[in-house]
Amino acid sequence: MNPVKLSRIALLVVDSTNRGRAILANGDVTAARPLSHLLRNDFWGTPLLDSGSHGSWRPLSVLSFRMNFLVGGLNPVGYHLVNVLLHCLATGLVVLVGHTLLPFRVGSLAAGLLFAAHPIHTEAVAGLVGRADVVACVCYLLAYLAYRRHMLSREWGSLALTIVLALGALLCKETAITALLLCGLCDVMSAINRENTDKHRLRSLSILSVTLLCALYCRLSVLPRPSAAFSVADNPSAHDSCIWTRFLTFMYLPVANFQLLLWPQDLSFDWGMEAVPRITTLWDARNILSIGFYGSLIAVLWRSSGLRRSTSSMDFAEVANISLPLLRHLGGNSCHTWLRLTCDCHSHHHHQVSEHARSASSYYPAPKSSASSASPAAFVSVAFLVLPFLPASNLLFYVGFVMAERVLYLPSVGYCLLLGHGFGSVWQRVHGSRRSRILLLCGLGLLLGVHCLRTVRRNLDWRDEEQLFRSAISVNPPKALGNLGSVLSAQGRYQEAERALTTALRHRPTMADAHFNLGVVHQRQLNFSSAVSCYRRAIELRPQLAVAYLNLGISLMSLGDHRQEAISVLRTGARLDGHGVRDRGAHEEARYTCYLQLSGLLRSEGHLQEAASMLKESLDVLTSLPQKHRAMLHLRLGEIHAEMQHWNEAEYQQRLAMELQPQQGAVYVTFGQTLARNGSRLAEAEMWFKRALQLAPLEASSHHHYADFLEQQERYQEALSLRLRAAALAPHDYVLQSSVADALRLLNRLVEAELWYRKAVNMQPLAAHAHANLGAILQMRGLRKEAAECYYRALELQPGHAISRANLDKINQHWDTKT
Repeated sequence: MNPVKLSRIALLVVDSTNRGRAILANGDVTAARPLSHLLRNDFWGTPLLDSGSHGSWRPLSVLSFRMNFLVGGLNPVGYHLVNVLLHCLATGLVVLVGHTLLPFRVGSLAAGLLFAAHPIHTEAVAGLVGRADVVACVCYLLAYLAYRRHMLSREWGSLALTIVLALGALLCKETAITALLLCGLCDVMSAINRENTDKHRLRSLSILSVTLLCALYCRLSVLPRPSAAFSVADNPSAHDSCIWTRFLTFMYLPVANFQLLLWPQDLSFDWGMEAVPRITTLWDARNILSIGFYGSLIAVLWRSSGLRRSTSSMDFAEVANISLPLLRHLGGNSCHTWLRLTCDCHSHHHHQVSEHARSASSYYPAPKSSASSASPAAFVSVAFLVLPFLPASNLLFYVGFVMAERVLYLPSVGYCLLLGHGFGSVWQRVHGSRRSRILLLCGLGLLLGVHCLRTVRRNLDWRDEEQLFRSAISVNPPKALGNLGSVLSAQGRYQEAERALTTALRHRPTMADAHFNLGVVHQRQLNFSSAVSCYRRAIELRPQLAVAYLNLGISLMSLGDHRQEAISVLRTGARLDGHGVRDRGAHEEARYTCYLQLSGLLRSEGHLQEAASMLKESLDVLTSLPQKHRAMLHLRLGEIHAEMQHWNEAEYQQRLAMELQPQQGAVYVTFGQTLARNGSRLAEAEMWFKRALQLAPLEASSHHHYADFLEQQERYQEALSLRLRAAALAPHDYVLQSSVADALRLLNRLVEAELWYRKAVNMQPLAAHAHANLGAILQMRGLRKEAAECYYRALELQPGHAISRANLDKINQHWDTKT
């Protein structure tokens, strides 16, 4: 009778979720790369010259993350604390800007309170990636305040500080390039309707202009431009073939963003795809909103610019200088006696001059002999609202998103200043009415209370990914449901994940990520045939998705009779150049795993030379791999050379691996395994196994592989103690629990072995090989009926399971013989 065959095949499933790319997977943050790489890589850690780079060059923002990492590692508390402190600083700066700009202090306080509580800031503050917007805002406001100081005295130091802060803001976020433009615009506004001329103003404006042009030139010409093409899902309107659709939609987007500032009820982590439907006709009602918005904006700018002079804004001193001599010449000492009519122009003149002087002093200090005819507070507030938003508006050039709440962090300063300006004006107008002021305060309190409640609720959405994605289903169903399905899959909630992903694909059937994630769900449920179709569709939609080739190859291997196709798929995935992929690190990781799986598959098929050549190819082409991955490639290559009995080359590869990872016990284990293949070096091999245990006594795999070595030497009792130790260190590892059962079987302790095999089945009830192993031990104990039930269950889970079919045939032959 032939011995019963046992199966110990481990299922490999690659998770498709991509979290923390800006921090967790960014070597510039985790100090895996030199500090100088901050100047070479983009915000996500991708080289600026890479075809998949976004071109988002924000070295100061990444540096702040790196400082967080050096202080507290990857503990998220420190990162969130810094974001909150920066938001507090930005709020204080908004109040200071209001003091220099708004006529009344109560208005600046209202602006600061609104900025502190506004729900639109939740993404920028609660989401760590929003650090770039918050830091840029801080530097932006400091640059403005520094230039305000420069306008007082025209000192070189304050001008230099302005330029440094503005460039610092630019190094935090690209939209802050408008800081110098805003400072220059404020200086120009201070010159309107003034009798005196500041002879140094032109010099300051010239320096600002030259600096701005140099910054633009360096950013657009010296630094590499982003070469990655944004997908249709990111910005559908930018890919629309109709120029009118693009024009009308992009003209409406600022209106939609302003609506979020006015009423931030429907918020979303993503506004791509069709979250904002495109405007395809002139009869769309949203065009009326666009016309009203731009008309109101132009009216505010015109009325507050000081370019339009009315009777109420005239300088009464100029009128008096002309009219009084004329009146005296006509026979009167003053205009009070002209034509015997009573006139209070003198008192009116003094009242107007004092009012304008007080208003002007709150914004720009002017010489005592001058007066301003128009307060530029509203104009500059609109500038704060519009200028930082322009680079992200799609009006000047297309960007990789339709809308983004974190982009509104800096423009919201202008919105808050406008509201503060209006509140201060109304407050001053009702200064004689206590009841009116109480009502006004109640209105402000109600607004702040509503905003605070919405901000708290929105922060709860950002506490975990599941709630965040659920909160966006009403705004962007396909993207939110697709991401939700990925999260649910990672949590093992496969039925819910499948429903979410299927619904997402009904909304948008062309989402490669959703097809891939659905394939992961099927693969984890061991439904490999459905997984294969999902991965094929994902590859069809995104041919450079290397991880889809990897999982497709693994699924084909699991089907049993598609090994040649799996080899072809894995070879294709391993050789993808990844042109235009956004996450270069994840792509290279998938290629690396493809090479490992391919070499293992070729090795199992007996194609050792081809397997070795694939590993050598991987070492040549994957030059940016981490050292631990390169060490693994050398280890596998050494194993194959040992199997081909190329002992010198095998030892050379293993020693290269040890040089790359001298503190990793797994490297010494593999070297011991290589030496163990050479029958003359068994003692030396065991020495390396023991060294691995000394280096990593809590590493379960070290005990496991040492036990394999001992079993080959038929030292079964020693091996069992190591198996038990490994199982205790990793109580949820199916392979290790099953290995204990194997060790007991070798010692002929079949009853105990059965208990361990049943424990393994409980850990993986959907794994065919687990049931096959239990059936094998039952068959060895003579319990053929129970064994047959286990084999039938294994074949039900995996119809092509060869070991179950072979052992079941033996049981049937025994019954036939007995009959």
